[in-house]
Amino acid sequence: MIDDNFLNEYESLIKLTERPSRYIGEEFGSYDKNFDKVKGKFLFAFPDKYEIGISNFGHKIIYDLINKKDEFLCDRMYAPDKDYLNLLEKNHKSLYALETKRKPIEFDVVGFGLQYEMSYTTVLKMLEMSDIPIFSKERENFHPIIVAGGPSVSNPAPMEPFIDAFVIGDGEDVNIELLDMVVKLKGSARKDILKEISNIEGIYVPLLAKKTNKRIAKLEFNNHPTLSPIPHFASVHDRAVIELRRGCARLCRFCQASHINLPVRERKKEDIVELTKQYVKNTGYDEYSLLSLSSNDHCQIEDILKELNCHFKGSGINVSLPSQRADKFSLELAALMNQEKRATVTIAPEAGSERMRNIINKNLSEEQIINATISCIENGWNKIKYYFVIGLPFETYDDLEQIPGLIEKVNLKCREKGLKYPQITCSISVFVPKPHTPFQWARQNSISEIEEKINFLRKLKDKIKNVRFNFHNPKMSQLEAFYSRGDINVSKFIYEMYKKGGYLESWDENLNIDLYYEVEKILNFDIEALATKEYDNDFKLPWDNINYGVDKSWLWSEYEKARNAVSTVPCEVRCNDCGVCRNLKTSKVLSK
Repeated sequence: MIDDNFLNEYESLIKLTERPSRYIGEEFGSYDKNFDKVKGKFLFAFPDKYEIGISNFGHKIIYDLINKKDEFLCDRMYAPDKDYLNLLEKNHKSLYALETKRKPIEFDVVGFGLQYEMSYTTVLKMLEMSDIPIFSKERENFHPIIVAGGPSVSNPAPMEPFIDAFVIGDGEDVNIELLDMVVKLKGSARKDILKEISNIEGIYVPLLAKKTNKRIAKLEFNNHPTLSPIPHFASVHDRAVIELRRGCARLCRFCQASHINLPVRERKKEDIVELTKQYVKNTGYDEYSLLSLSSNDHCQIEDILKELNCHFKGSGINVSLPSQRADKFSLELAALMNQEKRATVTIAPEAGSERMRNIINKNLSEEQIINATISCIENGWNKIKYYFVIGLPFETYDDLEQIPGLIEKVNLKCREKGLKYPQITCSISVFVPKPHTPFQWARQNSISEIEEKINFLRKLKDKIKNVRFNFHNPKMSQLEAFYSRGDINVSKFIYEMYKKGGYLESWDENLNIDLYYEVEKILNFDIEALATKEYDNDFKLPWDNINYGVDKSWLWSEYEKARNAVSTVPCEVRCNDCGVCRNLKTSKVLSK
């Protein structure tokens, strides 16, 4: 039940917001624990809007695992949209946890999920609105320990002054160990607590600056939720989500998720089937998503779908495979995905030419992409979404020309087979060099270079009537690259942007490019020069003290292979000795 004191303090403000249901909690599937009777209190803070945060699968895992412990409590907090933020500021009100309605300062640990670099200023604003000092060094013993995890902490340097500890790698076990130790050391000096938690595998504490190995979790049945809070209105991913596998053996050279989540670990077929049944039953969703970086790479994907199709037959419950590998897409798989409510099928060629796909190590032929598309069309899907990346290292205009060229070849094959042309959407993003990938040393194209390439593609696209191109904002991509490879000096930039009002900047309507250029001049930064800089092999990278297991020398050898358009086979085919299994004493886990 919502506390009367909370209603008295916040109700009149919530009623004035565009979507009040973002801020009230009380969702079906949420935990209801007594705040005063548990020993440890963890607040998961997501630096984005409610509908984005509540869809994040990682936060569902942590929320479920901590709350399963009788002695612990995990609550949630999301970044309020600007209308509610302004009301809170005007009325001098703090942020609060969604279920317990307690202030963040009352928790033992506040954990931020950093999914993308453009959320950094939002983290600082949420700290301010929680009455917690922005800088780690200014916090006192009674303040909660501020931690951060997620893909962006692969380079913690830009956020080090603001975060007490970073969770490197999988968070299933480490967050519980962290909370347990903080509770046991309650009353100790803050620096002593930080020293002790730095000894937990997978915890990096900037104050001590130790080299830190990532944490690797086993994908067991009991560490996957079968119920999670269901939002009061449609969220971004309004479906039951079941994780098939973690990691990707394809090792696309631009892909950070592939390299920092090694080794590949698959859930057992039996576990996936049972988890799906329970999750759908417990939540009432009419769609479930089998989540992975490459869903149809799972060794037993066809058998999994056969069993689930049999179980849900006639129920109107549909399956979604969010990421399809064209070389693993078959007529059988298309038939198994045959469902009453057909959504768009997504295929990720990433590049238009085979040469470019060899450079990025996509290992996909043009024939495989076309055949996968035709299989979908023949099985009743008339909406196809392709993902492409432009501005990749060693890219030429000939490579770009083959993006619309690929669409024309799909249309030609449709004519030959007497098929109706599909509606094709091409989502085209801009390459961003990411830490811990073979392209971490590469330059990003300048804004002018990207704009020229976008105009080039638009002119070619005009000849094709059944395709729509959606381009990512190149200026936002440049800022992402600036943050992604930044050193600790970039923290000054983040702080200045926060002071000048930067907030929820991953949303186009909140991104003030002029403000970035203003801060750039004040602090004497050159954003474009840093984003477009190519680094040498012997350059000391700001994230060299964070170890995800892959040898730096192996990453460089992959960069050199990219120069020559030489591909590397997936590690499921043959071990490439990248170092992760040897360095972290682990191994891949396949279902079969």
